[in-house]
Amino acid sequence: MAADPATAPNRLQALDVMRGATILAMILVNNPGTWASDSIYPPLQHAEWHGWTPTDLVFPFFLFMVGVAMAYAFRKYEQADRAAIAAAWPRILRRTLTLVGLGLFLNAYGGLLADALGTGEFSLATLRLPGVLQRIGLAYCGASMVVLLLPRAARWVAAAVMLFGYAALLMFLPADLSYEERFAADGNLTRAVDIAVLTKPHMYTQATSEPTEPEGLLSTLPSIVTVLIGYLVGGLLRRGPLGAGTLLTLVILGVALTSLGLAWDVRFPSPGGVPINKKLWTSSFVLLTGGLGTLTLTAILIVFDWLGGGSKLMQRIAMPFTAVGVNAITAFVLASLTGATIARVPVGDTSLKNWIYQNVFVAPLGPGPASSLAMAVATVAIFWALMIVFYRRGWVIRV
Repeated sequence: MAADPATAPNRLQALDVMRGATILAMILVNNPGTWASDSIYPPLQHAEWHGWTPTDLVFPFFLFMVGVAMAYAFRKYEQADRAAIAAAWPRILRRTLTLVGLGLFLNAYGGLLADALGTGEFSLATLRLPGVLQRIGLAYCGASMVVLLLPRAARWVAAAVMLFGYAALLMFLPADLSYEERFAADGNLTRAVDIAVLTKPHMYTQATSEPTEPEGLLSTLPSIVTVLIGYLVGGLLRRGPLGAGTLLTLVILGVALTSLGLAWDVRFPSPGGVPINKKLWTSSFVLLTGGLGTLTLTAILIVFDWLGGGSKLMQRIAMPFTAVGVNAITAFVLASLTGATIARVPVGDTSLKNWIYQNVFVAPLGPGPASSLAMAVATVAIFWALMIVFYRRGWVIRV
């Protein structure tokens, strides 16, 4: 990523460790042997609608880490003049467009491959426009605008406006629905905006079996706040040597954000309550995941940087995660392309993915969640090993 702590001076080892672990978790949950719900352990599935699982933390944790890394990369702009800040925009826009373009390519790749193999037909009319990389790019760009264009105090006013403004929109619109219906899968404002702007054919599963686009346009606003929470944490970390005072501050911040998110969720469906919901990226979800991300990073900081700083043992333990962290986008893209490829290459009357799943994993383990998880773990192991090779050879592909 552009804001890469792996190249920042005085970086903390924990930044690379958490980012690497997060992308490995993303590969794990995205590559089960089968998507049948009864063959995936519940913690490895997204919440069906309201609520959350460990899997729902993966993407916001990554955005949180984008913000932490930005705090180090953007430090030089804190006291910079307008000319220096203006010079940064071409790079920021290039990175944003690259991420969005990569996301669109990943969305199109499966259809293009099926078309080339004669097993399907690609159509721009049904190309999904949003996606994970698109959201990363837009959230990064939005957070960059807040950080570079606004004074320090005004940044948090802007973050509060986005967070509480988005909550208010979901609470009060559409006006003809009840309070609970405004947060329903088929009645929320986020879905209505996406249908009006993107249209159903360009949304996830054409807004039918999955009626709300999980990376929708309107819900990108609160995802910017997720990045800004990471930026706040990164700003606290870069002030000076890591000490007990900084760690205590992070713990207090993490507990406060987590508690506020849970309290807001508990109040729902009473008026004023906002449910925790990843697909809507609700404001309570932002607070919860920002808090848990802060606490997770703090725990890693304590182990790797405060207690184990400089230890060769800790460096050896950290290295496999760092290897993935410095090539996070590369690992995600390669895993996504591989998954889409084996799912569409035909083998007899099935796909290469299903053939591997049935013959390598189901045959010895039997059908069910154990064999599905085993294939996901094997996928993680392959790309983990590949990224370690990249790291040892000094190959870092930046977006």
